Parts: sequence; C-alpha cells; structure tokens
Amino acid sequence: MDKTALYKLSYGLYVVGVKAPQWFGGCVVDAVAQVDGGAPPILILSCLKNNLTNELLKAEKEFTLSVLPENVDPFVIANFGLQSARAVDKWRNVPHAVKDGLPALQDAAAYLRCRVTESREFTGHTMFFCSVLDAWPGVPVKPLVYADYRQNLQAAAKEAFQKFKEQAKAESFL
Repeated sequence: MDKTALYKLSYGLYVVGVKAPQWFGGCVVDAVAQVDGGAPPILILSCLKNNLTNELLKAEKEFTLSVLPENVDPFVIANFGLQSARAVDKWRNVPHAVKDGLPALQDAAAYLRCRVTESREFTGHTMFFCSVLDAWPGVPVKPLVYADYRQNLQAAAKEAFQKFKEQAKAESFL
C-alpha cells in the first residue's frame, strides 16, 4: 500500500487543549471531522493512544480545539507535535487564552469547546465522539489544510523546533 495516497485526503490541523494535573496538556491532531450538524453538533477526533492528551481526554472529557490558521507560526506545530506534555508545559511557549477553564491558541482561525461523549479504540489511535458545547470564530484567516502543511510547513516546523531546543540548551548554561 502506498500511504502517500492518504495525504490527498482533505483535512486540517488543530491543537487540542485539555486540563492536566501540573499544567494544561495538548497536542496537534489532523483527524477531526464534523459528523452531525444537529444541536449540538457532533465531531469525531482521533488521537494517538500513547499521547498524554489521549489519557487526559478520557479522564477530563472536555477540551478546546484550536483551528490552526494557514499563516500559523511553524513553531506552534512543532511545540504541540514534537514534544510531550508529560515533560513540558507546551502552552507556556505560545500565546494563548483560557476559555471556560481550558487553553486555546490566541491566533486560531476558530475555537471550539467540546465534550467527549464516547470513544472507540483502534490499533494506534482512539476515536473520540464529541459534542460541541461552544464555538468562537477566531481571527479572519483561512484554516491550514494538511496538504499545505506537508508541502510548505513540515520542514519549517522541524527547523523551528531545533532552534527552540538549541536556545533552551544555551539558556540552561547561563
């Protein structure tokens, strides 16, 4: 199977924000879809099983979803995608606001507050079914789509994260 064919599916990039014992948790996700437009709207969200965010979604049941804008700073993607909230307060590194007790990126294209209603386990991921409790429009920009991330931002995100790690290492010697 050539899995690169799956890169042609159209979807966005998002940051999940959830409460954690020490600080807020969160990660980048790309598998989110609205599956019902009723009242309330229903989303599905897929999250890697080994992420702390997955554990927190199961425990806390409520989270924010920040829709990344097409002009997102590549570091935001790296911050939430290349390190673990088990060791790092990721939200400390980025501009954010707290909405209804949960973190949301300051310059997101939109924000949603959701509640997990049920979940289903797969080999490497958990699929969460979620009710949308509230939504805000965010900044007036287009959302980032996954294909544009892979083509234009993936290398920049890795580079931004490398610079961040080097700076943190240099500051630890001071």
